[in-house]
Amino acid sequence: MESCRVHRTRRLATVAGIVALLLLVPAAGSSAASATRQVQILDDCDPATFNAAIGSGTCVKDGTTTFSEFIAQLLAQGRAPAWRFAPSQLRLDAGGTLQAHNRGGEDHTFTEVANFGGGCIQALNDLLGLTPVPECAGFPGGAFAATLVPPGGTVTTTPLSPGIHRYECLIHPWMRSTVTVG
Repeated sequence: MESCRVHRTRRLATVAGIVALLLLVPAAGSSAASATRQVQILDDCDPATFNAAIGSGTCVKDGTTTFSEFIAQLLAQGRAPAWRFAPSQLRLDAGGTLQAHNRGGEDHTFTEVANFGGGCIQALNDLLGLTPVPECAGFPGGAFAATLVPPGGTVTTTPLSPGIHRYECLIHPWMRSTVTVG
C-alpha cells in the first residue's frame, strides 16, 4: 500500500511539473518572440553600372541588376522588385520594436511615414509620378538622416504603440512595410 502511495505521489508531482512547464513556456516564448522583429532591407545593384551612373560608392555589393535594367523596371512596373523590405507586412505586440538590417549594396532609409508616397529623391519621384511624403522635409537632414541605413547597417525603432505603422525607404519609395501592432 505504501509503495502505491509513493508511486502515485511521484506521478502527480511529474504531471504537475509538466503542466507548469507547459504554462510557462508558451508565455515566455510569445513575449520573447514578439519583442523584436527583424526586417530585411534588400536590393540587387550592380556596382559597376550604378557607380558609373550615380557616383563612386553608390553600390558596394555584387548585385546583378544593372542601372539600365533598374530604370527599365521602374518605367515598366513602377518599382524594381529586388529593392524591397522583407517582410512587407507583419504583426508585433505593443511595446515591441523592429530591427531593420540592410543586406543590400546601397544606402536605404527605414522611415516611419504617416502615409505611403514618394521619396526624397526628386529624379525618382519624377520618373514614377510621385509626390514626396512630408517626412522628406529638411532633406537631406531630418527623418532621412535619422533613419539612413548603410549597407551592412541596422536601425532599431523605438517601442511601438498599438495601431498601424508604415515604413518606407525615402530613397526608393516602393520599398514599404506595414506593421500592425496590437
